[in-house]
Amino acid sequence: MTFFFKYALVLIAASALSTGAMAQRVYKCGSSYSQIPCPGGVALQAGDGRTAAQRAAADKTTREQAAQAKELEKIRQKDDAQATAVSKPAKAEAKPVKDKAATAKKKSKEPEYFTAKGVAEPKK
Repeated sequence: MTFFFKYALVLIAASALSTGAMAQRVYKCGSSYSQIPCPGGVALQAGDGRTAAQRAAADKTTREQAAQAKELEKIRQKDDAQATAVSKPAKAEAKPVKDKAATAKKKSKEPEYFTAKGVAEPKK
């Protein structure tokens, strides 16, 4: 094993151990909350008051909603693909067909450069 790999494993293990959430004391100091006791502050116990069954039910609902969201996303992407496929041929048909003979005549009459001309004098 390389040094980098060993170092990465140690960091992963340390971060996994440090993620455990423990209930902590929280102090209500007037209209704010703090982890540091304050004069006149009220100590509150911060923790998850739900039972194991309630947590499991909430987790199940979250998983079901995530699955439903993925299914709806697939349906939306399918509908978008169909709408795009339908609109592409319409754009191709909308292009006007130019008459090559008319454009060739028009181009041959115009000079390659601009020439300024004065006002024509009336014939006597």
